Amino acid sequence: MLIRSDSTPGGVATPTPRLRVAYAKKRIGKMKLIPQKEGWINHYRKPFLWVTGLIFVGLWLFTDPLWSFSPYIFELSEGFGSLFLVAGVIGRIYSSLTIASHKNKEVVKTEMYSVVRHPLYFFSFFMIIGIGLLIGRAELLLYLMVFYWACFFPMILNEEKFLLKKFGKEYADYQKQVPMLFPNFSKWKAREVAEINLRLVKRTILDGSLVLFLFPIIEIVSYIKHLIL
Repeated sequence: MLIRSDSTPGGVATPTPRLRVAYAKKRIGKMKLIPQKEGWINHYRKPFLWVTGLIFVGLWLFTDPLWSFSPYIFELSEGFGSLFLVAGVIGRIYSSLTIASHKNKEVVKTEMYSVVRHPLYFFSFFMIIGIGLLIGRAELLLYLMVFYWACFFPMILNEEKFLLKKFGKEYADYQKQVPMLFPNFSKWKAREVAEINLRLVKRTILDGSLVLFLFPIIEIVSYIKHLIL
């Protein structure tokens, strides 16, 4: 209910105290708040990654290598790059299928999550190394590695705080038993029951397929650059 007051300028209708409180809560509810598990970098990671990616593409297309590799070393770099990229894609798919619909609902401690707490970030780093090696430029590989950790390591720390607050002692014990980023395969534990989420299977395979398109794209762009130069 609104009360019109002649004592206010122009007789503007003002909310009663009770309605003011309700109105304030409604306005706050509409505000775009950063979720508790997200820090600044989590919230703005997409624009950060877009800017980083555009700078990387610009450096790749319009600058000369700081170090020249021999044809043999370049072929070796491409071979290892392919292995890292494929391993990263397979690892991400496997890790996604392991955590499935359990994310943020329980502490998953089997398969890849039994050997490393953040396998998705670990295998994404594999993919970053693979892209840098495929291009065959050491300074761009270093650029990708530095900006990857500059973006994602703070995100990992934010997620750790969120999970520790959500799951308490269970996650604290998990932190003591399983390394954060580099796997210890001696701790491997298999699942007793395997759950298949078909929607997740399709999405992870699609994501992996899109990444694998980088192979022909990098080859085509490298060939065109070679012809021009």
